[in-house]
Amino acid sequence: MDETRIEGVNMKRTVRFWIALWAGKILTIGLLMAGKKGTTLPGKVASWIDPEIMGHLSMAYNDGIIMVTGTNGKTTTANLLANILRAAGKDFAFNQAGANLVTGITGALIQNTHWSGSARASLALLEVDEATVPKFCKQLSPSLAIITNFFRDQLDRYGELDTTVRMVRESLGDATVLVLNADDPLVAQFGQNHSRTIYYGVERTPESRVESQETREARFCPSCGTVLDYSLFHYGQLGIYQCTGCGFHRSEPKILAQNVTSEEGMLVFRVDKTGFSIALQGYYNLYNALAALTAARELEIPDKVIEKGLREFVPQAGRMERFYLPQGEATLTLVKNPTGFNQVIQTMIGVAKPLRIVIGINDLAADGRDISWLWDVDFERLGSCDDRIEQVICTGLRAEDMALRLKYAGVAVKKLVIEHSLAGAINGLQENRGEGEAWFILPTYTLLFPLREILDSRQKSTRELAGRKEHGEEARA
Repeated sequence: MDETRIEGVNMKRTVRFWIALWAGKILTIGLLMAGKKGTTLPGKVASWIDPEIMGHLSMAYNDGIIMVTGTNGKTTTANLLANILRAAGKDFAFNQAGANLVTGITGALIQNTHWSGSARASLALLEVDEATVPKFCKQLSPSLAIITNFFRDQLDRYGELDTTVRMVRESLGDATVLVLNADDPLVAQFGQNHSRTIYYGVERTPESRVESQETREARFCPSCGTVLDYSLFHYGQLGIYQCTGCGFHRSEPKILAQNVTSEEGMLVFRVDKTGFSIALQGYYNLYNALAALTAARELEIPDKVIEKGLREFVPQAGRMERFYLPQGEATLTLVKNPTGFNQVIQTMIGVAKPLRIVIGINDLAADGRDISWLWDVDFERLGSCDDRIEQVICTGLRAEDMALRLKYAGVAVKKLVIEHSLAGAINGLQENRGEGEAWFILPTYTLLFPLREILDSRQKSTRELAGRKEHGEEARA
């Protein structure tokens, strides 16, 4: 194994490799002792010492490397699959913290590597940022690649969408099994001339329509440029389509979700004769479940184990994550591009309750400097149901821009509040909540974890107070 080569990169473990590995492990231990996640910095230092360390480490995974990439849903998909793998009793390396750039992936592999250089597990599950895929695949070849979807996202960082799609497609070798979203033509095209392809898709959802005014990334056939003809839209460019020019069309999915419904915060669906459910809101999350299910079947995991893994899944940080505050339940979910935000709006509108919302917009590097994408979000849907909106609190560095966008979308100015303090924004929710309201907190990336810490601390305080009261009552009894 020490003499293996991959795509011309020398995989012999040199002195540089061992220095990089041990430096990364020492840093990891130090950061974990300090209460930090301990992935990105060790990976950064190790990669600086040995730029090929990710390739060296990857050679130990004899059961394969699963890559999850795409614009939206890759974190949820990876965590759904991880829960299935745990239900199946499998050990695996995983960048669960969502550090999906080269440094974070390297750090996760270092954590899973012994001082001797051997891996703790023989399987790796790695979420990979779509712009990182070329660098990732230059050092290793995934045995299975899940591709969720492609949408415009941070143009100042990724560039045009066509460029991102082309880079990902050109990076994947013929030996990799592709798990593809059949309903997204930008993803489905990857299966052309690729023999090892598995498609997943949706028959229809209660929100599927024969016509759509939504922004679509793929109006034109990726093969010949003819306008695609849709017989059904699920959301964005996802649906059932065909090209009248060259014949390109939505392939028949091997894994097809049918009888799709939403019941008490659960998505319920059937694949073949087996029923599945996940504790997530929003029909867009159905695709994440299908991607994980498809990969699990390819790994020969039984349906009853897959069903258990999906059913017992707990949403990860900021992905329709629920917090139980003294005044009631609040849902926190990341927003980062027009299509994803539109689906969150659709989910909120689908809740038959008055709405009180916090929207946090930053324009730091991780969020995307260009916030013009807010004008591509269909906030007019919120304006059209203004009677159900109790309040929208705008926070973050671009709170004023967000409030202006909502004003032009038709949300009453008297319902708009600008509050730059994150704690103040959450206070505004807690102090003004009316009976029967639904709370949603929608931040961009750099606001996600600060808001989550505030919500988590108040949730814990609620539990601690309840515990003290219960203990006091028991003592008095």
